[in-house]
Amino acid sequence: MGELGLNKIFGALLAVGLVILGLKEVSTIVFGGGHHHHKEYESLNAWAESNFKGFRGDIAEVGGAADVIEEIYDLGALLVGADLARGERSFRAKCATCHTLDQGGANGTGPNLWGVMGADKQHVDGFAYSGALSGTEGIWSWDRMDAWLANPSSYARGTSMAFAGLNRDEERAAVLAYLATYSPDAPPPPEPLPEAPAEGDAEEAAGDLAETDETVIEGGEAAPAEDAAIAAEAAADQAIEEAADAGNAAIVEATVVAEEVVEALPEAAAEVVETATDAVEETVEEVTPQP
Repeated sequence: MGELGLNKIFGALLAVGLVILGLKEVSTIVFGGGHHHHKEYESLNAWAESNFKGFRGDIAEVGGAADVIEEIYDLGALLVGADLARGERSFRAKCATCHTLDQGGANGTGPNLWGVMGADKQHVDGFAYSGALSGTEGIWSWDRMDAWLANPSSYARGTSMAFAGLNRDEERAAVLAYLATYSPDAPPPPEPLPEAPAEGDAEEAAGDLAETDETVIEGGEAAPAEDAAIAAEAAADQAIEEAADAGNAAIVEATVVAEEVVEALPEAAAEVVETATDAVEETVEEVTPQP
């Protein structure tokens, strides 16, 4: 037997071995039983469930937008706790350079502020206002004076008042309260906003409302809002059922396909081995010297 014949026999045997190893690898991929970084599964159903879990109908909870807590500015509450002493200190430090407060006081860079709360925007006769305030509405109410002191240039565009404003709410409320003590005709301060009910009180109020506000239309049918709620719930249940049915169908289909592959493996392996054996025998006969 020559060297060429031996090479042919060796190649045929190598091909048979590679085919057998390939079939084993296919089985490993299907069942995950190997150690080639494939996840191991206890059964075919477990494999199908893992690989098709998106079709199981398990609808994850979809959270709404994060709750946004909006801070409510309550000027009335700030004025209730306003510190007049702090208001006086702030006025003397930040306002007295341009304004006087005493009745009959002289104007400075800015007008005298006696009686300013509740007065017209340009209340001092003879003072040369810039005219920017003429484009704003109403008298000096608490809210308007609060906005003015917070940011004069934003409240009245083009004002000649070169003051950045009082950005601290408590300080601004203290100055407002202090100005009111020099304003005999100041309007009543705004009332504090009503407090929000505690969590337990809110739930109790909601329960009472549900009991006392059950509106039923003629014929005993549910109110439109209740109809909408029932319809939405029914639609959600139907969507869940349809998703579950689709998922189960996908799993069944995957299971059938996998079982067909597994059933076909032995037959395919036998055919390959038989073909490879025939090829080896033919090669042997070809290279074997005839007597």
